[in-house]
Amino acid sequence: MKSKILIFLYFFTTPAIIAADPGPKRLGFIVGVSEYRNLTLGDLKTAKNDALGMTKILFSYGSYNRIQTLVQEGSANSTPTKYNILSNFEALLEETNPDDLFVFYFSGHGVVDYNDKVYLLPEDANPLTPFESGIAVEQLLEMTRKYKLKRVVFFIDACRNPDDGKGEEGKKFLVETSFRDSEILSVFYSTKVGYSSFEDPKSGYGVFTKFLIYGLEGRADSNFNGEVSYSELSNYVITSLREWGKANQKLQKPYTKEYAEKSEDTILTYAVNPETSLADAPLFNPYNPTYAFRSFLFPGWGQYARGQEEKGKIYMSIFALGVLYAGFQYNTFRHDKANYESAIGIPPNSRVAETVALNYYLIEPYRQKMESSRTHLSQALTVLLILWSANVFDFYLLGPNPKEKSGVLLEFDWENHGLMGIDRVGKLGYAMQF
Repeated sequence: MKSKILIFLYFFTTPAIIAADPGPKRLGFIVGVSEYRNLTLGDLKTAKNDALGMTKILFSYGSYNRIQTLVQEGSANSTPTKYNILSNFEALLEETNPDDLFVFYFSGHGVVDYNDKVYLLPEDANPLTPFESGIAVEQLLEMTRKYKLKRVVFFIDACRNPDDGKGEEGKKFLVETSFRDSEILSVFYSTKVGYSSFEDPKSGYGVFTKFLIYGLEGRADSNFNGEVSYSELSNYVITSLREWGKANQKLQKPYTKEYAEKSEDTILTYAVNPETSLADAPLFNPYNPTYAFRSFLFPGWGQYARGQEEKGKIYMSIFALGVLYAGFQYNTFRHDKANYESAIGIPPNSRVAETVALNYYLIEPYRQKMESSRTHLSQALTVLLILWSANVFDFYLLGPNPKEKSGVLLEFDWENHGLMGIDRVGKLGYAMQF
């Protein structure tokens, strides 16, 4: 009886172990297209920086569980082609639940047909057939609808130049689709049809993305509650761009397009307001004197430090082997010289011819060996000089063009688990995990 009472008490006093509900997830899909295969589509200076900057901001201040970013780095599977974008977009959606927040960001070129359907141009887009080779924004929205997501936000930083389609009819992906169950389904465009979306040479970002970063960092937190909502962000960016346009005498008109009646606002990030904004961080200058000094000091070191790691490793490896070989030849030359100087010959006597002949056979081999070592040492030093000169030539003339390839150096905090303490997984380009 006693044992039964103990078991009864243990059953009612031991707290039940219940699996904690992780709650809604926060996921991001980010694309930046700076260079296009078709030369008629102009390359963009800041699109890659825009994508990396948004990745950094959402990761640092938004506690996103997963962020996947496609930029033009790494393997063929990571480049922002149409196939890669759609396949990776679909794969990320498969991880979602209806209550999750899904944020999509695109920086690159875009076009719109006469039905006002917007198409994003991936890396392999064909300007002659933009609707077939592009990706319709509404197609992506319909893909999110298939997974019944209630909170979806798109940010599109692209010029949307009108295109009459030459008689083609744009695909109408949302004609028979209802989004009544959605809490928020909104697309925030950087500019209206027919207007330009400008780049900011001072920050290395597009102007629209620059103010997105400002706002997500905390400047958009108008009610000072420590959270940046979508409404606060859109109001901040629209107001800031209007003021920027007046100051710079340029016209860029951002606007939002709602696909569902917004029932509640969505928190995108947490206001941190860092002392130095990511958008104001110094531009990465590949010809910084520090990099140049390193390259002068040890060939390849400067290239490695500024991001050309493979090239830097090759230069440093060859130069290091060259230095070791030159050191070996120098020691060999010193040894042979010492042997030559210490060689013992026959003292001069009246039989001059015999003395000279004997001394030639006794000392000449040491002299020849010393001269051979001197030649090898000279050749090794010449090779090092040529390699050093090629390194300098490569550093200044074959390095990145700062006007076209300027970028922001981003350092990701690999150990950071976010403001909400949520473990997160993400991809940057093709391999970076954080």
